[in-house]
Amino acid sequence: MRKLKIKKTQVIASVLIVIAALICGGVGLYGLSARSSEKGNEILSNMRLQAILDTAGTGAVDAYVAAAKAEATARVREEGGGMTEIREATAKAEEEALALAEAEGIGSVDLTEIDTVPLADALNVLADAQKAYFEEEAAAQAIYIEEHEDEVVADTVDDAAADAADASAEGSADGADLGGDDAGADMELEEETVDLSGFEATEEMLALSAGVDQAYEGLCVEIKKVFPALTDDILTALKPTITNTVAQQGDTFEKQYDRALSMSGMNPGMNGTIMRQGKTLATSAVGLVILALVVLFYVPLVAKTGVPRLIIGLFYVLLCLLAFIFNLSLPGQISNTLVRLGMNGVLVLAMLPGIQCGISLNLGLPLGIIGGLIGGLLCIEFGFSGWFGFFFAVIIGMVIAAGTGFLYGLLLNRLKGSEMSVTTYVGFSIVSLMCIAWLVLPFKSKIMKWPMGNGLRTTIGLQTTYRHLLNDFLAFKVLGITIPTGLLLFLALCCFLVWLFMRSKTGIAMSAAGANPRFAAATGINVDKMRIIGTMLSTMLGAVGIVVYGQSYGFMQLYQAPRQMGFLAASAILIGGASTSRARISHVIIGTFLFQGVLTLGMPVANALVPQSTISETLRILISNGIILYALTKSGGASRG
Repeated sequence: MRKLKIKKTQVIASVLIVIAALICGGVGLYGLSARSSEKGNEILSNMRLQAILDTAGTGAVDAYVAAAKAEATARVREEGGGMTEIREATAKAEEEALALAEAEGIGSVDLTEIDTVPLADALNVLADAQKAYFEEEAAAQAIYIEEHEDEVVADTVDDAAADAADASAEGSADGADLGGDDAGADMELEEETVDLSGFEATEEMLALSAGVDQAYEGLCVEIKKVFPALTDDILTALKPTITNTVAQQGDTFEKQYDRALSMSGMNPGMNGTIMRQGKTLATSAVGLVILALVVLFYVPLVAKTGVPRLIIGLFYVLLCLLAFIFNLSLPGQISNTLVRLGMNGVLVLAMLPGIQCGISLNLGLPLGIIGGLIGGLLCIEFGFSGWFGFFFAVIIGMVIAAGTGFLYGLLLNRLKGSEMSVTTYVGFSIVSLMCIAWLVLPFKSKIMKWPMGNGLRTTIGLQTTYRHLLNDFLAFKVLGITIPTGLLLFLALCCFLVWLFMRSKTGIAMSAAGANPRFAAATGINVDKMRIIGTMLSTMLGAVGIVVYGQSYGFMQLYQAPRQMGFLAASAILIGGASTSRARISHVIIGTFLFQGVLTLGMPVANALVPQSTISETLRILISNGIILYALTKSGGASRG
């Protein structure tokens, strides 16, 4: 057994990082506990009170100025003055009123100079009433969304059809690029959102809303004691501002604190800052502990996982921590990652036979994807649905992919040494060729065809066939995380079948032919035949993978959509630890999880860091293409001859 060698510098660095983690963790836990303490409640309450009084004070000044201007206008009119005299008099009155208000402190108040207990009590009553209303509203909206979830697909398909119809009108002359680069080029999973415009308040919501109104009236009574100049009309106008300051839907301590701080301008002191950053500090402590372990065991970790997978793994952990800090619903993001793992896993698995048989990364995966798409289209054309429709699409797709995969394998055997280039060209070429085919194939189903003209839609919904069939099968929740049991079981079944094949006599011969073609040929193995078998298997798995992907995505996308999917699958398996010459099932699972996990978490985290930016899309492109570039430079771009 080899002795684990750890350098002294690693130990020192790890100890320093652990000390920093202990400090961050201690301060963070203190800040979190202080939030529920009497002192913490007082700090936040005073900040909110000051924000509300500043808002009300502004209204009081406006009322004071309005009264002075009205008095000046009346005086000028009594003296017989005209509009010019009135404008001059009101401007002067406004200037004098603002100066007097500032001198007498009409629009500002010091909390230490007033009795804040009645105000604080009224504020807490309003906050509790608003919180109860928001909870009921969220529950009612969740029920509405569940009841109208099926409408999302139809609406989305109609919108996509309308958009693509415009593209069809403009580009039907050449017919080769109907979908365009914007027609879902890589078929990314999109978040389905139900339109809440038709949502109506329930009786419980209306009752709680009345309670909010009553609580606000009670707060207004206390505010008037501080600012007697305020009228009911002004307080009514200030209601949205004040209630939004007190509480909002989905509020966290951080949101309340930041909102009150920005509106009040108070200095919360060191305790307030520690309370605000408590969650960030505590989470950072966890990240520092992980970093300390990585530094301490860096050498064995690199030897076991490799630098790229270690970096991506740490990056995923960092994204999880940031998602927790930004309150991005980490269980929801993990649920999305699991769905993406299942829906992309078979496509990534399709890379394994190609690598093992010697053709390297099968960037011609769209050849198999086209077969799966045709299987899905035939399923819709014949009106099949449910499990029968799903397996019909899978079987038809595999049959088509087997034939095209055989011809594809013959081509690769004729062009040994240039597989990476050839597979790329084949993938792009078949997608472009099918752009024409989608316009002329004799499908009759109204679900697939354009309402006017010829050809198939760019986006075709699967709600009448097998949408979410695997996702919903035996699905359950654990700690808020939805486990798509059927989807993961199907991926596990495909992985198991490939594992069995790779350990069969043919599978072993195929791996040997890929690892050392000359030695394999010397032992009597038909290398060309093994390459064809591996290519066919890879292509057939691509057909199965797109059917699984489509049922999770909810749609099929044609035209340019499949073009980049081979690159995405290659990125995932390379992240998992595979090379261009050797791959295992574990590389598929780990790589798909890390790749899809980084994409799932990276986009919302990037948008939280830089709101209203396209950094998330930039991040996706950098990750997918950067990993491929790394693999090619590592292998020197060479193929096995």
